Amino acid sequence: MKIDGTSMSPVGSVQATNRINQVHKKTLVSEADKVAVSDKAQVFQALLQKAKEIPSVREERVRTLAEKIDRGEFQVDAQKIAEKLFDTK
Repeated sequence: MKIDGTSMSPVGSVQATNRINQVHKKTLVSEADKVAVSDKAQVFQALLQKAKEIPSVREERVRTLAEKIDRGEFQVDAQKIAEKLFDTK
């Protein structure tokens, strides 16, 4: 059996045409795709951004408590802590 290069060329051109058609179809689909964000999602995103801007540590509160501890004025209310531990709300 003899194989020559001319018998393979039609197959190659068919494959190339199929590839071009696939790329063209993908391009058409991607141009038609759109994303719409609901009003609720936009509000949520804005609130999330504001929440991220709030510091996780309240520096003034920490400073006040540190000063009370340094002066020996900080008192632990064991009863209040116990109530919070057992509070089921």
